[in-house]
Amino acid sequence: MPKGDGGETIQVHLRLRPTKKPSGFIKQDDSDETIVRLKIPERGVSRESGYVNNSKTSYNFKFNSVLDMPVKQGAVFDRVGREAVSSVLDGVNSTIFAYGQTGSGKTFTITGGVDSYEQRGLIPRAISMIFQEFDNRSDYQFTCHISYLEIYNEAGFDL
Repeated sequence: MPKGDGGETIQVHLRLRPTKKPSGFIKQDDSDETIVRLKIPERGVSRESGYVNNSKTSYNFKFNSVLDMPVKQGAVFDRVGREAVSSVLDGVNSTIFAYGQTGSGKTFTITGGVDSYEQRGLIPRAISMIFQEFDNRSDYQFTCHISYLEIYNEAGFDL
C-alpha cells in the first residue's frame, strides 16, 4: 500500500518479459513511461479487395510503472515489493498479486531463477527484508506468518 499523497491503495505495475525477438507491437510511450501502446497490425486490408478493417488497431494502457525488458530482479523488488514489505512492517496488510498468461514470467518474477543469487524474486527478497528488519527492531517482538498461494484453473494451492 503506497504511503504517497495520492491516496491510492492499489498499484498496477507491468513487467515486460524479455524476448529474443520482440514483435514491436508493444512499446512504451516516448513521453510518458507509464503508458504502453499496443498496435495490432492490420491484416487483409487492401484497396483491391475492397475489405475495410473498422476494428480498433491501437490501444493505450496506463500503469503506475512499466518495467521494461532489461530490468533486473532487484529493480523489480525496489519498485514493487519494498514498499509493500515496509507497509507490512508498519502493521498494514499488503498483497503482491502476479497476473498473466502461462509463460509470461510470473513465477520468475515472484520466486526468481536458480542460476544466480541476483535472480532471487520478490518472495526471497521480501523474506530477507522482513528478517533484516526484525534484527534492526530489537525492541519489538514479532510473530511472522507468510502465505504463498497459487491460483491455477480456478483452484487455489497453498504453496
